[in-house]
Amino acid sequence: MDEEMTLPWDEPGEPEAEQESPTERVLSVTEVNRMAKGALERFEVLVAGEVSNVSKPYAYYLYCNLRDEEAILPAIVPIRVFDALDFKLADGVSVLVRGTLSLYEKQGKYQVRVTEMSPYGVGEIQRRIEALKKKLQAEGLFADERKRALPAFPGRIGVVTSPRGAAIRDVTVTLARRFPAARVFVRGVRVQGEGAVEQICAALDLFDGAWPVDVVILARGGGSIEDLEPFSTEPVARKVASMSVPVITGIGHEPDVSVADLVADRRASTPTAAAEAAVPDRSQVTAVLAGSSSHMRRCVDRRLNVASAGLVHLRRAGVYRSPDVLLSAPMQRLERLMMALPASPARGLARARARFDGVCLRPVFRLPGQLLARRALEVEGVGARLQAAGVRSIERRRGTLERLIAKARALSPLAVLERGYSITFKAGTGEVVRDSDEVETGEGVSIRLAKGALDAQVTGKE
Repeated sequence: MDEEMTLPWDEPGEPEAEQESPTERVLSVTEVNRMAKGALERFEVLVAGEVSNVSKPYAYYLYCNLRDEEAILPAIVPIRVFDALDFKLADGVSVLVRGTLSLYEKQGKYQVRVTEMSPYGVGEIQRRIEALKKKLQAEGLFADERKRALPAFPGRIGVVTSPRGAAIRDVTVTLARRFPAARVFVRGVRVQGEGAVEQICAALDLFDGAWPVDVVILARGGGSIEDLEPFSTEPVARKVASMSVPVITGIGHEPDVSVADLVADRRASTPTAAAEAAVPDRSQVTAVLAGSSSHMRRCVDRRLNVASAGLVHLRRAGVYRSPDVLLSAPMQRLERLMMALPASPARGLARARARFDGVCLRPVFRLPGQLLARRALEVEGVGARLQAAGVRSIERRRGTLERLIAKARALSPLAVLERGYSITFKAGTGEVVRDSDEVETGEGVSIRLAKGALDAQVTGKE
């Protein structure tokens, strides 16, 4: 480590004044890289840094980066060194590495070839994330009680993600397949690097105000701890927590958990899973409607059966089959009264006879068959009205669903693209270009087609 570094072009020679006609030597790129490689590989280094972008183990090596706040150093870890580690090598782990520097001549890139590796505290990014988690948890932002239920049938869905890559395709295709009745609004943002935090917060503000929606999906594909860092920053976490509508996150892959995931109303393992959580499955909705239709039919049938049973009971009642049975008791009582009365009070007898005649003239005793027929017609009319009302309700609901699905298909951005249209985004900001005055000649644009996308440059305007 303390050996003085002497490069080939620094070899001691005669003083410049004593040299005869010195000639400057021209080196090739290969020669320069070879001399640098020879100089670098003479020294052993001891480096402390935070691990990032760990690759899968290959036959003989795995690759990762060592980083600090200002620089990144690529590292090669032999499999024998990796197998001897007594800790999990993962993004965010701080390590102490001993090794030698080497240079890949073809590309002029240098790296450290690891001979020993041991834990060395906690990585800086991981430290910041853990500190933020403790702070927000103490404020109750991770509590299940504050998380809201998702709407059962969202009509407007906001999507915040990169305008390029697999995430936006996975989300939009899944939403269109499962619930085409919903309108989907996509706001393209940077999801890593400089400006990502500001753009993500601005997009969430948009869906929380100017573009009101029923639910928001915040998504991006997988990546290293540095790539996912914007989703573990305090501004993004607090904006997600303060949204007036539910937020679903689908950030990275299954093992990746950001701070935004912890404060969101629902966390999904991938962008596709986030889209599936946001909307119901069209086939399930159809099954529910079919079940409701069957339930209504059963209710109508039960009402008709009850009414029919009542009609049968009325027909079997003795009073309607033999009206004389009902009249026999009053007649016997009248006879007893007549026998008990003296012959003189003819007036009282006349009143009694008149009351008796009035009872006999009631329709129920005169025409019991007509009464039964009228009641039967009333019962049949009620049953028919119930059945017709049930059928109308079912047809009305089915028609509404079909109109919504047809309207959604007609308004879907994907349907428009299938007819030969395209959507143009600014390459730098991801904003949709609606007017030729919004771009300048020479500016880069991204053109979204029904299948795939094109990167282009504006060469002229009309």
